[in-house]
Amino acid sequence: MIELKDYELIPDPEDHELWNVRILEGQYTETILKFGAISFNESGEGTMTFNFYVVSSPDSLLTVEDTDLQEFAGELLEAIIRDGMDTGSVIMKERNQ
Repeated sequence: MIELKDYELIPDPEDHELWNVRILEGQYTETILKFGAISFNESGEGTMTFNFYVVSSPDSLLTVEDTDLQEFAGELLEAIIRDGMDTGSVIMKERNQ
């Protein structure tokens, strides 16, 4: 996925330090997602866990319980993180124990 083609980051209206993601193409066009806590499996399995919320969507029945949306959100988040690491706009930090 490519920023400004498939998705765009938009400011969160409730918290100026957070960003939401507006989907521009595909099955979830014009859906806006907000990601919460993100963590990576510490056992070396390379898995990521995350929370996300549907801020708005043209599909009034769309929820985070939708397994297709969950998979899409994971792919979207991976693309955002990968792009952010390539550009230096994402900073990874250790979790406080």
